[in-house]
Amino acid sequence: MARLCGACCGLLIFSAMIVGGLSAGNPVTRIMVRALVGLAGGYLLGAVVGWIGSSIVNDQIERTTGDDAASLRPAEKIGGPEPSTARS
Repeated sequence: MARLCGACCGLLIFSAMIVGGLSAGNPVTRIMVRALVGLAGGYLLGAVVGWIGSSIVNDQIERTTGDDAASLRPAEKIGGPEPSTARS
């Protein structure tokens, strides 16, 4: 997840830098240098955000499926017949 977020953020910033540079009338070399720096910075920023999101999701999965989940009380039944304990 971290690499995917990094790649998406990097490409988004890369394309925004190119569009912004072209609209400002900057030379191509300046546009490409800034866009590549933006690509690297966006990848790092997106990777950090993706890593944080991934760790939050993994932590929540551990909480709901780990040993702690067995100690939780099951939800009470709403309506329906009670199970019979008497044998006939």
